[in-house]
Amino acid sequence: MKRNNEGSSFRRRRPVQQRAQATVEAMLDAAVKLLKRGGSAFITTNRIAETAGVSIGSVYQYFPNKHALFVALHERHICDVDATLRRKIAECAHAPLEELVLSLLEGMVETQAADLKLAELLQAEVPHRADGSIAFSTRLSDVFLAALTPHAKTLRWRTDPRTRVFIVAHMVDSLGHAIVLHRPRGLSPEAAKKEASKAILAYLAS
Repeated sequence: MKRNNEGSSFRRRRPVQQRAQATVEAMLDAAVKLLKRGGSAFITTNRIAETAGVSIGSVYQYFPNKHALFVALHERHICDVDATLRRKIAECAHAPLEELVLSLLEGMVETQAADLKLAELLQAEVPHRADGSIAFSTRLSDVFLAALTPHAKTLRWRTDPRTRVFIVAHMVDSLGHAIVLHRPRGLSPEAAKKEASKAILAYLAS
């Protein structure tokens, strides 16, 4: 698999029919297995086709180069993160702010820790927003706003709520990744989440 010179400007074919979607998922699962086995250098068209049980032509049909493959893996990860955070927010619709914030951090940590090795590989192989994907703070802006607005009067915010949402979303994103991927020895995930939660709550109360 060779990466072309157009960087992230390519347009890969999207599966429409259910059978095609299943084929693409099989190829992505195969890519994950190969990544874990030998890193990005281990991924080749033949190995993906063999591992996924598809033809080489099918691989090129949806993934013309290695970058396209990583972008697709990143997109799938994004969908998992968004779905988890939306679920956490829905579960805390009537909960205290402290519970909401901790739940958001737990959701972010949950999606990263579900497959730690893959999370590390994605961070290493796909540069931040190299694929042109919409930022986390933008994707879930309205959902975060709806969750935090009921607490705005109690906190007596003087700044625009959307500004608060922008900052909080980035804090949840960055701290969630850090807790899973960069936590120092001796700091447990539970303690890290509590400390990160304090930081977010302090900002919201400022």
